[in-house]
Amino acid sequence: MHWQSTRHLRYIVNLLGLILSLLYGQTVLALDNITILLSEEGSAYTEFSSQLSSLLAQGQGNAKNTIKVLNLSTYKAEDVPRNANNHLLIAVGTPAMTAMAQKPPAMAVLSVLVPRNTFQKIAKQYGRHQDPHHFSAIYFDQPWYRQLGLIRTSMPGRNRVGLLLSKDGNEMLVGLSAIAKEMEMQINVETVTDDSELLPALRRLLNNSDSLLALPDAAIYNRNNIPSILLTSYRQKVPLFGFSAAYVKAGALAGVYSSAPQIAQQVAEIIATLPNNGYLPLPQYPRHFSVNINTQVSRSLSLEMEDEVSLTRKIKSLPERVQ
Repeated sequence: MHWQSTRHLRYIVNLLGLILSLLYGQTVLALDNITILLSEEGSAYTEFSSQLSSLLAQGQGNAKNTIKVLNLSTYKAEDVPRNANNHLLIAVGTPAMTAMAQKPPAMAVLSVLVPRNTFQKIAKQYGRHQDPHHFSAIYFDQPWYRQLGLIRTSMPGRNRVGLLLSKDGNEMLVGLSAIAKEMEMQINVETVTDDSELLPALRRLLNNSDSLLALPDAAIYNRNNIPSILLTSYRQKVPLFGFSAAYVKAGALAGVYSSAPQIAQQVAEIIATLPNNGYLPLPQYPRHFSVNINTQVSRSLSLEMEDEVSLTRKIKSLPERVQ
């Protein structure tokens, strides 16, 4: 009797799932036009644009695939329709996102390759945070549990994580501290208000930390400061964990990040399931990600690291945490 009731319940659940999927499939929006607005040409922006255009051309996205690629430097207001419910604009990079926040077109805007803190700040500054279904984003940075998970998984028992922040970067601490506590990790912080304070603050931080976690805080981690930060941490034998493949290549021990093609894949998935009302999903972190290891740095620091595939698998198995 119990077996029959269980079977009956499973049948009902499967039937409901089928009905919902049919209803959901009927409400998917077929976009007529997609505009990709690049902050500049070259680098990851062009790579994203090329990959997304390719995915949509292959039929991913349920779009009619009228795709227009514009550059912010030559962009004109008339390049984008003033009123188009079936038009999506994808702003690639912070300058393009900022331009669309100030002069929002009538259609939905999805920003990509932008840091979470920057997006939230710009959205609030121009009042777009009140309408997240029409002004949304896929963040550039990874959720804290992935970043801390990489450190804990690759360096078991070394749970003191150093953070070097600017005064504006302190906003990141609330969510990070809560997740670090859940994961039984200790966060040490040094705040820098002027470039002259950078190296002294870094040395103090490294004395009390097992690793240094780089964050997308442009006031700290910019092209002028990165060489000094990498060299100083390396000399003190404290590995730096970066947020891009470029950081790992430059001398970080490891990094978890999402490439431009991986972000493009997520955008294609969003387009494929866009509801008929055109509402974008709420701002979110990347779904797809990679782990990179600098084996030369790990050998120099006498650290035994698991391979990238094993670390990626372990991080994917971590429970997601709200932040």
